[in-house]
Amino acid sequence: MDLMQLIEQLEYELGDRKGGLFTKKIDIGKCVQLTRQIRNALPDSLREAAYVVDNKQKILENADSVAKNTIREAEERAEHIIDNSELIKRAELEAKQLMETAYMQCDALVDKTKAHLDVMFRDVEQFLQSALAMIRNNREELRGAMIVKTGKSS
Repeated sequence: MDLMQLIEQLEYELGDRKGGLFTKKIDIGKCVQLTRQIRNALPDSLREAAYVVDNKQKILENADSVAKNTIREAEERAEHIIDNSELIKRAELEAKQLMETAYMQCDALVDKTKAHLDVMFRDVEQFLQSALAMIRNNREELRGAMIVKTGKSS
């Protein structure tokens, strides 16, 4: 069942929006069940975004750790080449290139992580804006039904 159908069922369980007296008792158990189904029907990107938001520091720390390890390995390799090489100039050049590559990889990894986070945050923002617009529309419809009901009672 899609998200809109679940929301409509929840609205139905919470009361008749078409006016008149509320004649049925609200089934709290069914409302809780529908709420859980709505939560499960939310897009995976929303859950993924929540995971990224909750773990963004870990993700950035991991990226930083990978970059530092790459740099450390490059430095160790450069030292090894210098120690064991008869051609010191060539070793120094290769070490510099490894360091530059490591720094570029580090920068690229950080930029890629930031870009991915930006895309996920954009997707979540769009989804939440859509959901907010739907909620506002439902509230306006509910208010309209309440005004019509109040106007008929007077």
